[in-house]
Amino acid sequence: MTLVEPTSVPSDAALAPVQQPAPKWWPLVRWLLVAVCVWPLLMVAAPGVLKVPRYDVAGGQIMARSVITRTVIPAGTPYEKTSIGLTRRIYGNATPGYYTGRFDTTRGEVALYSDGSSSGLLFATQPPTFITPADPDALLTAWKGGATASFRPARNAQLGWGAAAFLLLIPGLAVVGSLFISKPRLTYAIQGDTFTVKTRASTTHFPRTGTSASLTSHALGMRLFGTAIPGYYTGTFSTRGGNVQAAASSARPGQALLLEYGSKRYYLTPSDPAAVAAWFGSSEQR
Repeated sequence: MTLVEPTSVPSDAALAPVQQPAPKWWPLVRWLLVAVCVWPLLMVAAPGVLKVPRYDVAGGQIMARSVITRTVIPAGTPYEKTSIGLTRRIYGNATPGYYTGRFDTTRGEVALYSDGSSSGLLFATQPPTFITPADPDALLTAWKGGATASFRPARNAQLGWGAAAFLLLIPGLAVVGSLFISKPRLTYAIQGDTFTVKTRASTTHFPRTGTSASLTSHALGMRLFGTAIPGYYTGTFSTRGGNVQAAASSARPGQALLLEYGSKRYYLTPSDPAAVAAWFGSSEQR
C-alpha cells in the first residue's frame, strides 16, 4: 500500500455518485413493476369502492358489471329464476360478496356476477349469465318496462381471510413500488473527519482514522441481498475480490471506491473515487 499525505476535502462534484444513463428499456419495465405492485391492492379494495357487482338497467338492457368486466343482456333475452351450484372457478374472483368471472356450475359454464348466493336469475346469453340481485322481481320489472335503475346483490363485497392477510403486505408493496416510481437518493458527504453514506434505508459513517480506502476496477457481480435497479445498488453483492456491501449508483463503473471499516468492505461509486481515497490517505489500486 502506498500512503500519501492527506489531501484537501474533495469537492461536491467529486463526491457526487457517478451518473450513468439508464437502459432504454428501463422506463417500460419500471412502470410494469409498479403495476405488478399496485394491481393486487386495487383488486382487494376495488369491489367495495366501486360497489360491484352491479346491475344497471337502461334502454331495455341489463349491464352486469364487475371491477374489470361487463356483460350486456339484451332486451327479450330468455331467463329463468333458478339455483345453481358452483363446481370450479375457471377464472375470476371468489371472495365473500364478490363472485365474478367464469365458473363451472351444475348448469354448465356460466359468467357469474353475484354475491355468492345460489339463487338468482340465469339469462340465456353466450355463455349464460347468472346474477343475484337483492330484488330480482324489481329488476325484471324495470328491464321489461324500459325503466332506468341500478340494482345490487343482497350482500356487499367483503374482505375474505386471504384478502385481509394480503393487506398486511401493503406497507412492503408500497415500499417496493416507490423504488420504481422515483429513483431512491444516494449521497456521499464529508463533514469534519467523517465520510457519510446515505441510502434510502441506512446511514453509514466512516471515520477518517480507522477506515482503509482503496480503488477497484471490479464490477458488482451477483446480488446476494438488497436492491438492484439502474442507478441504485444497495445491499450485499459479490465481486471478483469477494463480497461487499454496496451503496453504488452503477454496477459497472470505470473505477469504484472500496472502504474497509470494522469487518466489512463497502463498494461506493463517487464521481472521483481517487480523490476520496486520497482524502482517507490511500491511493492503492486493487
